[in-house]
Amino acid sequence: MSGLPTRDFAAFLFDMDGTVLDSIAVANKVWTRWAEGHGLDPAPLLAVMHGVQAVQTIRRFAPAGADIDAEFAALTQAEIDEAEGTQPIPGARAFLASLPADRWAIVTSAPRILALPPARSGGLAGSGRADRRR
Repeated sequence: MSGLPTRDFAAFLFDMDGTVLDSIAVANKVWTRWAEGHGLDPAPLLAVMHGVQAVQTIRRFAPAGADIDAEFAALTQAEIDEAEGTQPIPGARAFLASLPADRWAIVTSAPRILALPPARSGGLAGSGRADRRR
């Protein structure tokens, strides 16, 4: 095979975590604190929570009678407060800067309010878009 095939694309969609940003350390820190605050061992939770919507993880692990909405709001705020710990994947910033700003977007299952601070702290603000998957 001689070289890579060439193709034209109208636009690009990128998942947030593990593609353009690395917020794993932040998520692990926040979820560990949440689990320990409820007297839970964080290890089983951390083993299954990545790639799963937060509210589903809360429903699975929260103690009986927990206010799921309040827990979700508190966790979301904790992740926003820790957004500075989010780092761009090496090379992501330069790669995205090479694309037309109106031809790429970050898509994620995270709520928009949670997706924007990591994008900003990762140096990706002002380019592309951040929208929630439907």
